[in-house]
Amino acid sequence: MLAALLLCLPLASPLPNSQTPELGPDVVAVWNGGSIPSEQFDRFLGMNSHLHPEGQEALAHILQLQLVEFEAAAAGFTASPAAIDERIAEARAQITASGQDLDKLLAARQLSRAEFRKLIGDSLLHEMLVRKSNGLASDVAVTAEMQTQWSQERIAALLAQASAAPAGMALDVAPYHISLTELGATLRRTMGNRDLHDRMDQLVLGITLPEWAKEQKLVLSDVTLHREIEWRRRRVEENPAYSGVSYEDLLKSRGATMESVLRSDELQVAGYMRLFAEQRLPDSWFENLSEEKRRELDHTYGPSRMVSWIFLRANAEKGDELDLNFEEASAELSTLSERMQSAEDFHKLAEDYSEDEMTRRRAGRLGRIHASEEGIPQALCDAAFAVEKPGIYGPVKVVDQPLFEPLISGMALILVEDFNTPPSPAEFRALVRRGYHGELRTTFLKEIGLRSLWPE
Repeated sequence: MLAALLLCLPLASPLPNSQTPELGPDVVAVWNGGSIPSEQFDRFLGMNSHLHPEGQEALAHILQLQLVEFEAAAAGFTASPAAIDERIAEARAQITASGQDLDKLLAARQLSRAEFRKLIGDSLLHEMLVRKSNGLASDVAVTAEMQTQWSQERIAALLAQASAAPAGMALDVAPYHISLTELGATLRRTMGNRDLHDRMDQLVLGITLPEWAKEQKLVLSDVTLHREIEWRRRRVEENPAYSGVSYEDLLKSRGATMESVLRSDELQVAGYMRLFAEQRLPDSWFENLSEEKRRELDHTYGPSRMVSWIFLRANAEKGDELDLNFEEASAELSTLSERMQSAEDFHKLAEDYSEDEMTRRRAGRLGRIHASEEGIPQALCDAAFAVEKPGIYGPVKVVDQPLFEPLISGMALILVEDFNTPPSPAEFRALVRRGYHGELRTTFLKEIGLRSLWPE
């Protein structure tokens, strides 16, 4: 059990092989004229995560360690050095038998031998507490399930009080006093490089974009922030993955409110990015677009249609008798189409027959798509935009190789609904600028010379 415990411990994010001289254990990012100390970054991580699932998980991890120590001290329990040595020997033997090396595993997780020894001691104390709670003799084995139940009952009660913690604290219920900085430090050890990179970018942008706007004599108005909110609201309404849930309901499910979003640094950054996008993509930029670029943008941000599909996997040649070739899949879909008299029929049959699991669970709905849409096979977009009125069409051959995804190969029926009118010129420019936020964030951070411990 101890070997499994070690192997399941979260990996700390590896640092890059080479670091610029300005970076070190106490400075995690630098740019032209500024830097981020590690304590500031940890506090940012804790502040922006403590009420979210990842923060609650990290808080539970800290509480797990403190809980055992406090409860053991209150009960007068101690783990003897001999017992700890015996458990370490057992763990080493188990890990060696699995083809692993204990010291290498510790190094990979940035754990010293002393820290590992303390973990083993805490594990022994944990077992003693479980035996006491369950009235078990000292020689009775304690299972992992028993330990988990003992911890979860106590931790759940503490986590329920986290939302009432005062400013700067993740939890403040005696004897448990856990600051947002402590919580962030735990998150930093367990988060992946990609997430750390994104969080660092967000923090730096929150500091530097207001300075940039001040230099440019630009003011972030409430109108700009509400435009960002409206853009998010529409994205939620049009995304079938949310099953008709409103933006406000989505926030509530994540422990947030509209008021907290309006006060958030994250919304402020998005608002400033709108100002930056307007400066870098002015009206004159649109006026001077080439025909090819204008067509590309129109396909991505222009007219849209609400589309659903029923997808059957197929290939040119059958792998075995259960596989379908394109002709057989087309015949099956044609038979299905004869049973459809309405969009409601289409959605019911999609739930029963479509072989794209993600969209099958939402009755085949792909949502609102443009003539070119990231994540949607181009053949499907082409078919949806080739028709002149709403209806059920196909079968259509869909063969596509998305980046980092398995090959999509099969036939599909499509339901095209709700032809959206093209956006006005002003709306189109706003949509394009919002769509360029990712690229413009990267541009801005490069221009200020950002370097961090977690490069992209």
